[in-house]
Amino acid sequence: MPTLFDGETPVTDDLVRSLVDNQCPQWRALPLRPMTTSGTEHTTYRLGEELLVRVPRDADAETGLRKEVDWLPRLRGRLPLEVPVVEHVGTPTEDYPHTWTVNHWIDGEDVAARVLSGDVPAGWADTLAATVSALREIDLDDVPQELWPRGSRGGHLRERAVGLDQRADAVAGPLDATPVRGVVDDALAAGTPDPTRVLLHADLIPGNLVARGDELVGLLDFGTLTTGYAATDLTPAWWVLDRPGRERFRALLEVDDVSWAWGRACAAIQGRIAHWIYEPRGHALAPLGARAVTEVLSD
Repeated sequence: MPTLFDGETPVTDDLVRSLVDNQCPQWRALPLRPMTTSGTEHTTYRLGEELLVRVPRDADAETGLRKEVDWLPRLRGRLPLEVPVVEHVGTPTEDYPHTWTVNHWIDGEDVAARVLSGDVPAGWADTLAATVSALREIDLDDVPQELWPRGSRGGHLRERAVGLDQRADAVAGPLDATPVRGVVDDALAAGTPDPTRVLLHADLIPGNLVARGDELVGLLDFGTLTTGYAATDLTPAWWVLDRPGRERFRALLEVDDVSWAWGRACAAIQGRIAHWIYEPRGHALAPLGARAVTEVLSD
């Protein structure tokens, strides 16, 4: 079981089995097995061969899950990647206080291990650029503003950088932001990119991407979905791609210098925080965060 942070709800195999059996009796006969992933907000289980159970670890994760339930139907068929199909929305119980879901399984592998090994096919840059473009092209005016997805990312870079040197964690200790401070300061000094709000996935990192062979086919975890500066979704240039891929990704999206600097800074902040907080916990996200910072600093 993953190490719990303060406020997280313990999740056991027996608990998830009881949730499924009691609320989804049609799936009682299906085997349930826990998964090991680089995810940080949900405990996940394979249910049979075609289903995935997602169980939020805390109230914030549940908020993101509810956002997915609302927005995934709007996004289906509008992106070049498959997105999850929610087959069941589970209700809280006396033993478990959050909404949970059963999704259709997207066949393939998350790309974390391949990215860490340096096995990044050239075509991924094209698919990621097409995905970012498709998200930007969704007309937010078609949705009442009060229904726009909200999240902690997507705002001014200054908001992401506030408190970077004051963070502390009981296990990880104080955050040393020195490795990325120059990148962030340079981006802030470069100016402000086009502020037009667009739809953002805001977490385009390896563990949320699914591949079959050398082709990216799926995009997971829309809990961070939000609106804001388009530069926010440039982060996979450093979290996923290598330098030739970054150049291709930037060219396809026609990214200006200021936006590129912001995207690089966002990738650096997210990578540094991920490595800092998860490395002492032995979590799979730590080496991915470290790699992202290395890629940022190599440019």
